[in-house]
Amino acid sequence: MEERIKTNSPKDFYSQVTEVLGDDFWNEMSELLPNSGPRIDVYHTSTTVVVLVELPGLESVEQIRLQLIGQTLELEGDLPCHYPVTGPRITVSERFFGPFCRSLALPKPVSPEAISAKYTKGLLVVVLQIIQEENQTPIQVDFERS
Repeated sequence: MEERIKTNSPKDFYSQVTEVLGDDFWNEMSELLPNSGPRIDVYHTSTTVVVLVELPGLESVEQIRLQLIGQTLELEGDLPCHYPVTGPRITVSERFFGPFCRSLALPKPVSPEAISAKYTKGLLVVVLQIIQEENQTPIQVDFERS
C-alpha cells in the first residue's frame, strides 16, 4: 500500500482538490469568491523583507498609502478600472479594481528607519531592513527546581 506524506502547503491543497474535483472547479470557485484586494507576495532574505504588490493602472502617488504600524505593513489605495464597459458585459473578471486596505504581518522584525518603496510598471516593491540579532535583548529566566 502506497503511503502518502501529508503536507499543509497551499500548492498541495490545490493539487489534491484539483485531483478530486477536476480542473474546472477553481474556475467556478473564482466566480463565487470576491477578490478582496491586489495580489501580494512577501519574501525575506537574510537582511530584508520584500513585499511585492500588483497595482496596475496607478497614475499618481496619491492613489496608494503605506504605513508601518509596529511590525505590520498597512497598504491602502484605490485601483482604477479603465474599461469602457461594466457589470454583465464583463464576462470574466479575475483582476481586482476599487478601494482596498490590506494589513500584512511581517515575517521578521524590521526597522522603521530603513524602508524603501518604488512603483514601476504596475508593481510596488517595498523593501524593509530586518533588525539583526544583536539589536535584540535576550531575557534571563530564573529557573527554580521544587
